[in-house]
Amino acid sequence: MWGKRFAGIAGAVGFVLVTAPVAHADPTTDPPRDAEELHDLPIAVGRYTSPAAGDFYHVYFKTPDGRFCGILPNGGPVGCDAAPSDAPGGSNQTVVNSWGPAEYRQSDAPSFTRDVDVLPEGFRLENWGASCGIRQVGTVTCTTYGQHGFTISALYGELW
Repeated sequence: MWGKRFAGIAGAVGFVLVTAPVAHADPTTDPPRDAEELHDLPIAVGRYTSPAAGDFYHVYFKTPDGRFCGILPNGGPVGCDAAPSDAPGGSNQTVVNSWGPAEYRQSDAPSFTRDVDVLPEGFRLENWGASCGIRQVGTVTCTTYGQHGFTISALYGELW
């Protein structure tokens, strides 16, 4: 008797699960619209490389508001020696690699600071599948293949 009762309950639960509406969440890994529009910006011309040993095929830039960023080859890292004020305490870098979402981190030494030109508002740089651009003064957006990236300003950041 217990077997028939259990089968009836299991069947009812199965029916409810099959007919219940499926919840769909918006994925948080989708790049924001700014990232998609980044590729519409023209490529900047200037001195964005460093003669330092170990900087081969690396691209660096300074933002109009004084932050330093870089795009290393082969998927990263791509990042800035800066973090917005809403980042976790102690964070001083924003970094993304092609294999995972962007993150804030603490570094004892700058990774992306070089003596290079300012990337002007309305322009971008690319390096082997990764891009960074200045859509508006004070905001930098960087993406890498794998649909990962970030947008940061002095006040806020968005990571994906």
